[in-house]
Amino acid sequence: MLWSPPVLWTVIGLALIALEALLPGLVILFFGIGALVTALICLAFGLEATHQLLVFAVASLCSLAALRGTLKKIFQGRSRAAREQLARMQSFVGVDGVVTEEVPRNGTGRIKVRGSFYAAVADGPVAVGETVRIVEDTHGDNSVFKVEKL
Repeated sequence: MLWSPPVLWTVIGLALIALEALLPGLVILFFGIGALVTALICLAFGLEATHQLLVFAVASLCSLAALRGTLKKIFQGRSRAAREQLARMQSFVGVDGVVTEEVPRNGTGRIKVRGSFYAAVADGPVAVGETVRIVEDTHGDNSVFKVEKL
């Protein structure tokens, strides 16, 4: 028969996956995956309609729970919070601070910037109390700043 359950579920699955391209939200994709899984299970075991619907529901929800977070990060880029954090980190470059713990040559000291304390490195030694300017976020996560004396 042309429209056997595995063929029908495959067509439904591919249609849902294609529909995801037109409707953003990254939800319909998982129902497409659920339909394709149902097609494979039907092909292997020849399930009744009620069991097919149960497999479809379970497979769709499992794929949604397991993959949505990861795929959303991949396809939708950084979240607003991540973009804001990146902007805050980048905004430290060019900001002045005060050394609170000596920054030795080839070592790490501490600086105070905007009321918070951060690790700092420099090309040469910098004494406590000196004013420095941040020239680089060396690790890209605000953990260590490269500074220069003013």
